Amino acid sequence: MRLGKPMKAPVAFLLFALLSQGSAQAAGGSGSETQTLPASRLEVAMTLYAGGITMGHMDLDATQRGGEYHAVSTLQTSGVVNAFWQSQIQATSTGKLGAKNFVPGLYDSFYVGKSGRKQEVSLTYDGASAPRLYADPAYSTTGFEVKPEDTKNTLDPLSAITLIFSGLGGEAGNPCAVIVFVFDGRRRYDIEVIKVRDVDVRLDSGLYQGKAAQCDVRYRQISGFRPRVLKDNEKFPVIHAWFVTLPSAVAGRDYAVPIRVWAETKYGVLAILANSVKVDGQIPKGFKP
Repeated sequence: MRLGKPMKAPVAFLLFALLSQGSAQAAGGSGSETQTLPASRLEVAMTLYAGGITMGHMDLDATQRGGEYHAVSTLQTSGVVNAFWQSQIQATSTGKLGAKNFVPGLYDSFYVGKSGRKQEVSLTYDGASAPRLYADPAYSTTGFEVKPEDTKNTLDPLSAITLIFSGLGGEAGNPCAVIVFVFDGRRRYDIEVIKVRDVDVRLDSGLYQGKAAQCDVRYRQISGFRPRVLKDNEKFPVIHAWFVTLPSAVAGRDYAVPIRVWAETKYGVLAILANSVKVDGQIPKGFKP
Protein backbone atom coordinates (compact mmCIF):
# COMPACT_ATOMS: atom_id res chain seq x y z
CA MET A 1 0.00 0.00 0.00
CA ARG A 2 1.31 3.47 -0.71
CA LEU A 3 0.50 7.11 -0.86
CA GLY A 4 1.90 8.59 -4.03
CA LYS A 5 5.28 6.85 -4.12
CA PRO A 6 5.47 3.15 -3.19
CA MET A 7 7.51 2.13 -0.17
CA LYS A 8 10.03 -0.61 -0.65
CA ALA A 9 9.24 -2.13 2.77
CA PRO A 10 5.54 -3.11 2.98
CA VAL A 11 5.58 -3.40 6.79
CA ALA A 12 6.97 0.11 7.13
CA PHE A 13 4.36 1.39 4.74
CA LEU A 14 1.43 -0.23 6.52
CA LEU A 15 2.67 1.10 9.82
CA PHE A 16 3.33 4.49 8.23
CA ALA A 17 -0.13 4.61 6.74
CA LEU A 18 -1.74 5.88 9.92
CA LEU A 19 -1.96 9.38 8.66
CA SER A 20 -2.70 13.26 9.07
CA GLN A 21 -3.46 16.81 8.11
CA GLY A 22 -1.55 18.37 5.22
CA SER A 23 -1.79 21.40 2.98
CA ALA A 24 -3.05 19.55 -0.10
CA GLN A 25 -6.62 20.38 -1.08
CA ALA A 26 -9.06 17.97 -2.70
CA ALA A 27 -11.93 18.98 -4.92
CA GLY A 28 -15.44 17.67 -4.49
CA GLY A 29 -17.27 17.30 -1.21
CA SER A 30 -19.75 19.43 0.61
CA GLY A 31 -22.16 22.09 -0.50
CA SER A 32 -23.52 24.83 1.74
CA GLU A 33 -26.44 22.70 2.89
CA THR A 34 -24.11 19.91 4.03
CA GLN A 35 -21.91 22.40 5.89
CA THR A 36 -24.83 23.23 8.21
CA LEU A 37 -25.10 19.61 9.43
CA PRO A 38 -23.28 18.54 12.61
CA ALA A 39 -19.76 17.27 11.96
CA SER A 40 -17.80 14.56 13.72
CA ARG A 41 -14.02 15.01 13.63
CA LEU A 42 -11.10 12.76 14.49
CA GLU A 43 -7.53 14.06 14.87
CA VAL A 44 -4.65 11.65 15.47
CA ALA A 45 -0.89 12.26 15.54
CA MET A 46 1.52 9.29 15.54
CA THR A 47 5.26 8.53 15.45
CA LEU A 48 7.01 5.60 13.78
CA TYR A 49 9.90 3.88 15.56
CA ALA A 50 12.33 1.17 14.48
CA GLY A 51 14.34 -0.37 17.29
CA GLY A 52 13.44 2.61 19.46
CA ILE A 53 14.76 5.11 16.90
CA THR A 54 12.34 7.71 15.53
CA MET A 55 11.79 7.16 11.80
CA GLY A 56 8.94 9.54 10.98
CA HIS A 57 5.70 11.26 11.93
CA MET A 58 2.19 11.20 10.56
CA ASP A 59 -1.20 12.73 11.29
CA LEU A 60 -4.81 12.10 10.31
CA ASP A 61 -7.55 14.73 10.30
CA ALA A 62 -10.88 13.17 9.25
CA THR A 63 -14.35 14.69 9.27
CA GLN A 64 -17.75 13.07 8.74
CA ARG A 65 -20.59 15.45 8.04
CA GLY A 66 -24.02 14.37 6.89
CA GLY A 67 -23.46 11.58 4.37
CA GLU A 68 -19.93 12.62 3.41
CA TYR A 69 -16.36 12.23 4.65
CA HIS A 70 -13.19 14.23 4.13
CA ALA A 71 -9.73 13.11 5.25
CA VAL A 72 -6.36 14.83 5.11
CA SER A 73 -2.98 13.33 6.01
CA THR A 74 0.72 14.10 6.11
CA LEU A 75 3.64 11.71 6.45
CA GLN A 76 7.16 13.01 7.09
CA THR A 77 10.24 10.83 7.49
CA SER A 78 12.93 11.87 9.96
CA GLY A 79 16.17 10.72 11.53
CA VAL A 80 18.42 8.08 9.98
CA VAL A 81 15.77 6.97 7.48
CA ASN A 82 16.33 10.25 5.61
CA ALA A 83 19.74 8.97 4.58
CA PHE A 84 18.14 6.53 2.14
CA TRP A 85 14.43 7.40 1.90
CA GLN A 86 13.67 11.04 2.65
CA SER A 87 10.00 11.68 1.97
CA GLN A 88 7.05 13.89 2.63
CA ILE A 89 3.61 12.75 1.49
CA GLN A 90 0.44 14.79 1.69
CA ALA A 91 -2.88 13.22 0.77
CA THR A 92 -6.58 14.02 0.74
CA SER A 93 -9.66 11.86 0.18
CA THR A 94 -13.31 12.80 -0.14
CA GLY A 95 -16.42 10.72 -0.68
CA LYS A 96 -19.72 9.52 0.70
CA LEU A 97 -20.65 7.34 3.67
CA GLY A 98 -22.24 3.99 2.94
CA ALA A 99 -24.01 1.75 5.43
CA LYS A 100 -20.81 -0.14 6.36
CA ASN A 101 -18.29 1.29 3.94
CA PHE A 102 -16.99 4.43 2.23
CA VAL A 103 -17.78 5.39 -1.35
CA PRO A 104 -14.72 7.37 -2.49
CA GLY A 105 -15.01 10.31 -4.86
CA LEU A 106 -11.51 11.77 -5.18
CA TYR A 107 -8.06 10.89 -3.85
CA ASP A 108 -4.99 13.10 -4.29
CA SER A 109 -1.46 12.44 -3.05
CA PHE A 110 1.62 14.62 -3.37
CA TYR A 111 5.05 13.09 -2.80
CA VAL A 112 8.32 15.01 -2.39
CA GLY A 113 11.44 12.89 -2.05
CA LYS A 114 15.17 13.22 -1.86
CA SER A 115 16.75 15.76 -4.22
CA GLY A 116 13.34 17.36 -4.71
CA ARG A 117 11.83 14.50 -6.70
CA LYS A 118 8.05 14.92 -6.93
CA GLN A 119 5.09 12.72 -7.80
CA GLU A 120 1.37 13.48 -7.86
CA VAL A 121 -1.18 10.67 -8.03
CA SER A 122 -4.94 11.15 -8.26
CA LEU A 123 -7.81 8.66 -8.43
CA THR A 124 -11.29 9.80 -9.48
CA TYR A 125 -14.35 7.62 -8.93
CA ASP A 126 -17.72 7.68 -10.69
CA GLY A 127 -19.28 4.69 -8.90
CA ALA A 128 -19.73 2.64 -12.07
CA SER A 129 -16.37 2.05 -13.76
CA ALA A 130 -12.79 1.56 -12.61
CA PRO A 131 -11.12 4.54 -10.87
CA ARG A 132 -9.57 7.00 -13.31
CA LEU A 133 -5.84 7.42 -12.70
CA TYR A 134 -3.85 10.62 -13.14
CA ALA A 135 -0.11 10.66 -12.44
CA ASP A 136 2.41 13.48 -12.91
CA PRO A 137 4.99 12.52 -13.97
CA ALA A 138 3.21 9.62 -15.65
CA TYR A 139 4.40 6.11 -14.84
CA SER A 140 3.94 2.85 -16.68
CA THR A 141 1.22 0.48 -15.47
CA THR A 142 2.15 -2.29 -17.92
CA GLY A 143 3.93 -5.50 -17.05
CA PHE A 144 1.98 -6.41 -13.90
CA GLU A 145 -1.41 -4.91 -14.64
CA VAL A 146 -4.41 -4.80 -12.32
CA LYS A 147 -7.54 -5.78 -14.24
CA PRO A 148 -10.19 -3.02 -14.32
CA GLU A 149 -12.78 -5.38 -12.85
CA ASP A 150 -10.48 -6.01 -9.88
CA THR A 151 -10.51 -2.31 -8.96
CA LYS A 152 -14.28 -2.09 -8.51
CA ASN A 153 -15.49 -1.59 -4.94
CA THR A 154 -11.96 -0.69 -3.84
CA LEU A 155 -10.83 2.23 -1.70
CA ASP A 156 -7.84 4.49 -2.13
CA PRO A 157 -5.14 4.10 0.60
CA LEU A 158 -6.25 7.10 2.69
CA SER A 159 -9.96 6.19 2.53
CA ALA A 160 -9.04 2.65 3.57
CA ILE A 161 -7.17 3.79 6.68
CA THR A 162 -9.87 6.35 7.50
CA LEU A 163 -12.54 3.64 7.24
CA ILE A 164 -10.65 1.46 9.72
CA PHE A 165 -10.28 4.41 12.12
CA SER A 166 -13.92 5.41 11.68
CA GLY A 167 -15.29 2.18 13.16
CA LEU A 168 -17.95 2.18 10.43
CA GLY A 169 -16.91 -1.18 9.03
CA GLY A 170 -16.76 -2.95 12.42
CA GLU A 171 -19.38 -4.64 14.56
CA ALA A 172 -20.95 -3.79 17.91
CA GLY A 173 -18.34 -4.63 20.54
CA ASN A 174 -15.78 -5.56 17.89
CA PRO A 175 -14.15 -2.62 16.09
CA CYS A 176 -11.69 -4.99 14.43
CA ALA A 177 -14.09 -6.95 12.21
CA VAL A 178 -12.96 -5.07 9.10
CA ILE A 179 -11.60 -5.97 5.69
CA VAL A 180 -10.87 -3.32 3.07
CA PHE A 181 -10.01 -3.75 -0.60
CA VAL A 182 -7.45 -1.20 -1.76
CA PHE A 183 -6.21 0.05 -5.13
CA ASP A 184 -3.52 2.74 -5.07
CA GLY A 185 -3.30 3.41 -8.81
CA ARG A 186 -0.77 0.68 -9.45
CA ARG A 187 -1.30 -2.13 -6.98
CA ARG A 188 -4.26 -4.03 -5.57
CA TYR A 189 -4.19 -5.45 -2.04
CA ASP A 190 -6.39 -6.25 0.98
CA ILE A 191 -6.09 -5.16 4.59
CA GLU A 192 -7.90 -7.42 7.05
CA VAL A 193 -8.29 -6.58 10.74
CA ILE A 194 -9.26 -9.38 13.16
CA LYS A 195 -9.88 -9.13 16.91
CA VAL A 196 -7.69 -11.32 19.11
CA ARG A 197 -8.79 -10.39 22.64
CA ASP A 198 -9.72 -7.58 25.02
CA VAL A 199 -6.82 -6.15 27.00
CA ASP A 200 -6.03 -3.58 29.67
CA VAL A 201 -3.23 -1.34 28.39
CA ARG A 202 -1.06 1.50 29.58
CA LEU A 203 1.18 3.36 27.16
CA ASP A 204 4.67 4.09 28.47
CA SER A 205 4.20 7.69 27.34
CA GLY A 206 1.24 8.03 29.71
CA LEU A 207 -1.04 9.12 26.85
CA TYR A 208 -3.62 6.41 27.56
CA GLN A 209 -4.57 3.92 30.23
CA GLY A 210 -7.65 1.72 30.01
CA LYS A 211 -9.49 -0.88 27.95
CA ALA A 212 -8.49 -1.79 24.40
CA ALA A 213 -9.00 -4.51 21.82
CA GLN A 214 -5.87 -6.27 20.59
CA CYS A 215 -6.21 -7.00 16.90
CA ASP A 216 -4.13 -8.52 14.12
CA VAL A 217 -3.75 -6.74 10.79
CA ARG A 218 -2.98 -8.83 7.72
CA TYR A 219 -1.76 -7.41 4.44
CA ARG A 220 -2.45 -9.48 1.31
CA GLN A 221 -1.04 -8.53 -2.07
CA ILE A 222 -3.52 -9.35 -4.85
CA SER A 223 -2.20 -8.00 -8.16
CA GLY A 224 0.05 -5.37 -9.69
CA PHE A 225 3.10 -6.93 -8.01
CA ARG A 226 5.92 -9.01 -9.42
CA PRO A 227 5.24 -12.77 -9.18
CA ARG A 228 8.13 -13.14 -6.72
CA VAL A 229 6.52 -10.57 -4.42
CA LEU A 230 3.14 -12.32 -4.57
CA LYS A 231 4.81 -15.57 -3.51
CA ASP A 232 6.07 -13.82 -0.38
CA ASN A 233 2.53 -13.14 0.89
CA GLU A 234 2.72 -15.90 3.50
CA LYS A 235 6.07 -14.57 4.74
CA PHE A 236 4.64 -11.15 5.46
CA PRO A 237 4.62 -10.65 9.25
CA VAL A 238 1.37 -10.16 11.12
CA ILE A 239 0.89 -6.61 12.37
CA HIS A 240 -0.55 -6.20 15.86
CA ALA A 241 -2.52 -3.23 17.18
CA TRP A 242 -4.29 -1.95 20.28
CA PHE A 243 -7.59 -0.34 19.26
CA VAL A 244 -9.57 1.96 21.55
CA THR A 245 -13.25 2.72 20.86
CA LEU A 246 -14.00 6.43 21.21
CA PRO A 247 -17.54 7.85 21.02
CA SER A 248 -18.29 11.07 19.15
CA ALA A 249 -20.75 13.77 20.17
CA VAL A 250 -22.57 12.93 16.93
CA ALA A 251 -24.73 9.83 17.42
CA GLY A 252 -23.50 6.75 15.58
CA ARG A 253 -19.95 8.03 15.11
CA ASP A 254 -17.87 5.74 17.33
CA TYR A 255 -14.22 5.70 16.25
CA ALA A 256 -11.76 2.79 16.51
CA VAL A 257 -8.32 4.33 17.01
CA PRO A 258 -5.12 2.25 17.11
CA ILE A 259 -2.92 3.73 19.84
CA ARG A 260 -0.06 1.27 19.33
CA VAL A 261 0.75 -0.71 16.18
CA TRP A 262 3.75 -3.03 15.92
CA ALA A 263 5.29 -5.86 13.92
CA GLU A 264 8.28 -8.09 14.52
CA THR A 265 10.50 -8.20 11.43
CA LYS A 266 14.00 -9.36 10.53
CA TYR A 267 15.02 -5.73 11.00
CA GLY A 268 13.68 -5.69 14.56
CA VAL A 269 10.41 -4.36 15.98
CA LEU A 270 8.70 -1.63 13.95
CA ALA A 271 6.12 0.30 15.95
CA ILE A 272 3.80 3.27 15.68
CA LEU A 273 2.64 5.05 18.83
CA ALA A 274 -0.08 7.66 19.15
CA ASN A 275 1.13 11.03 20.43
CA SER A 276 -2.23 12.79 20.64
CA VAL A 277 -5.88 11.99 19.98
CA LYS A 278 -8.88 14.30 19.78
CA VAL A 279 -12.52 13.59 18.98
CA ASP A 280 -14.67 16.60 18.12
CA GLY A 281 -11.87 18.86 19.36
CA GLN A 282 -11.78 17.24 22.82
CA ILE A 283 -9.33 14.85 24.49
CA PRO A 284 -11.26 11.59 25.08
CA LYS A 285 -11.72 9.94 28.46
CA GLY A 286 -8.67 7.92 29.50
CA PHE A 287 -6.30 10.08 27.44
CA LYS A 288 -3.96 12.83 28.64
CA PRO A 289 -2.84 15.95 26.77
